Amino acid sequence: MAVAIAVGLFGAWPAAADRLDEIRARGYLIAGVKADYHPFGVRNESGKLVGYDVDVARGLADAIGVAVRLTPVTSANRLQKLARGEIDVVIATLGDNRSRRRLVHMIEPQYYGDGANVLMREDSGISTWEGLRGRTLCSVQGSIWNRLAAQRLLVETISLNSTREAALALRNGHCVGWLYDEVNLLSALATGEWNGFTVSLPTRFVAPWAIAIRKEEAGLGLDRLFGDTVAVWHREGFFQELEKRWNLPPSPYLRRAHETWRETDESGELVCRRDEDGSWPLACRERALITSEEVGGLTAISMAFKESTGLDVSPVYDPLNRSVFLHGLFLTVALSVATVVGSIVLGALFGWVLHRRIPVLAPFLQALCAVLRMTPPLLQLYVFFFGIGGILFAYGFTLDAFSLAAAVLSLYAAASNAVSFSLAADVAAGAGGRLGFSLREFRRALELCHAAVAGNSVNIVKATGMASTLALPELVHASTAIIAEKGNDAVMMNLLLLCYFLLVFATVWALRGWERRAHGT
Repeated sequence: MAVAIAVGLFGAWPAAADRLDEIRARGYLIAGVKADYHPFGVRNESGKLVGYDVDVARGLADAIGVAVRLTPVTSANRLQKLARGEIDVVIATLGDNRSRRRLVHMIEPQYYGDGANVLMREDSGISTWEGLRGRTLCSVQGSIWNRLAAQRLLVETISLNSTREAALALRNGHCVGWLYDEVNLLSALATGEWNGFTVSLPTRFVAPWAIAIRKEEAGLGLDRLFGDTVAVWHREGFFQELEKRWNLPPSPYLRRAHETWRETDESGELVCRRDEDGSWPLACRERALITSEEVGGLTAISMAFKESTGLDVSPVYDPLNRSVFLHGLFLTVALSVATVVGSIVLGALFGWVLHRRIPVLAPFLQALCAVLRMTPPLLQLYVFFFGIGGILFAYGFTLDAFSLAAAVLSLYAAASNAVSFSLAADVAAGAGGRLGFSLREFRRALELCHAAVAGNSVNIVKATGMASTLALPELVHASTAIIAEKGNDAVMMNLLLLCYFLLVFATVWALRGWERRAHGT
């Protein structure tokens, strides 16, 4: 106790030696790689470990100037082996995320990127991710996709110890599909051993893969050397060469990284180069993995809020999500204005024709309004966009989604407005009378039906979210796109609710202002 107190008061224990110095003194780098993940880490016919990740490990050892010693690891034990010091580095298809960064240090930039998919029978009848809800999927213990699938897709997963066990479980019918890295599942299909199976769902949960070292090595020699080496490999196309060597499909992530790390500024200097403190510029890093301490302003506040509460308001700190959300909000506001104005104008025009009992035209509009009022607006959108639109497309014509949505929703609300205006005009004209063509009489009828028109306008503003069925990137469509990427459904749904509340409030305020001006108050 006396010695411990003396050290605490007058000094400190010697700092731990840099792992890089230890590796150089030892003469070899101990790298943890997969042995059951073709083509990233697998044993060949002679039992030797080979693959994409193995080549990366050899390249890192060459950068240090030592040999490499390969140690097989699994998804379940790779981080534990690293933490215990049994290996120096993990290069084993390790997805980079915040929870794993609490355990180990991830080298930046990352060296690969992949998403999740499902291997299942061709006759399974499942064509969308939503079709998997309530089903059971086989997976590999320690896979990053297990938690995401449970939280965002509401599926059950059976976590097995290895890819071999997951494959056997699928073949024996213990699950409807095998949830795993898409590139691995596609490689399995390419072997010809999975006849009758398919990988046909859209890629989900795309995430970068990182090289991991021990947490205490962050910022030291090993971290700097590995990070600089990977950055040079991105610039020189080293990873694209590995893709070709191992017959991997071109990775969109690697293509973007190659372009990013080669970009230069006006002076010809690399944009992605280390700052004075040794860190990479924020523009060159994965936005989803940046912490609040590394940024400033409103972005830092929103990220700190997320880190402390778990509430992910991504449109505030993520530029891409913010752009998507604001564009959706702009389209929703524009669609609301177009729909409200269109429904009032068309409703008044149709209602005036109904009130005047114009031969032929009035009966036709009366029947049309009845059909429009009785047919759900969602069905009308489907009929016009996919039905009539499909016929027109066969003849070389296409329908604009925004214009069609505005027209359909305007007509739907206009049908109700027309009936209200017609009845109001009847009251304004008196028993058996007809309104003339003066503006004063027209305004009188509008005043009488104002409450009904206001209610219809509010309802049609709330119905603009149906336009998402036409793939129009309005507010609902934008929110669901962000949820699919971030999984922050609770936050986005409440943000969506707030936006629609404000839109409805603005609509009511504008219509009340119109009513006050009409009465001269």
